Amino acid sequence: ASDAPFPDSGDWQAYINRAVGALLEASRGHALVLFTSYDSLRKAHDATKPALDALGITSLKQGDDERSRLLDAFKTDTASVLFATDSFWEGVDAPGETLQLVIICKLPFRVPTDPVWRARADAIESRGGNSFMDLALPEAVIRFKQGFGRLIRHSEDRGAVAVLDSRIVRKQYGKLFVHSLPECGMAE
Repeated sequence: ASDAPFPDSGDWQAYINRAVGALLEASRGHALVLFTSYDSLRKAHDATKPALDALGITSLKQGDDERSRLLDAFKTDTASVLFATDSFWEGVDAPGETLQLVIICKLPFRVPTDPVWRARADAIESRGGNSFMDLALPEAVIRFKQGFGRLIRHSEDRGAVAVLDSRIVRKQYGKLFVHSLPECGMAE
């Protein structure tokens, strides 16, 4: 989404709520919505749940049940939506009809206040490096590829990935995210 506000904007969460709702209504479920923050996840889930309920789409939210039970429920109910963060960016295998849309709400940069990340960043900078270019960006690109990879797990899988973070098209480093992805073919 090139017209989305930046994630540090006061309008960002309202935009996410609207965009996620519209995308889930269009896809009739069959989606994994990936967040980088539990707070944003809860707000988007709470904002979209009434409309999803009215459409008969089951909304599942990380934190409401154990990870494996959420994944089982998601795979069983092919029209469901799973709102998730953290560990769900990888290790989710939901082939076929279950997963046809992955929504990446925000590029997955780590929180710079995390003590382990901060120590690694400080070590890079003390050696004259750039913690953004040498640590934050490469880690985020790998995580992004993992999130993208949730969609196509088997050769017969089809679907779309929606990235709602406009930095992917409005910032110079966004090209690194796009170029990291595998080539995608069009369905015949």
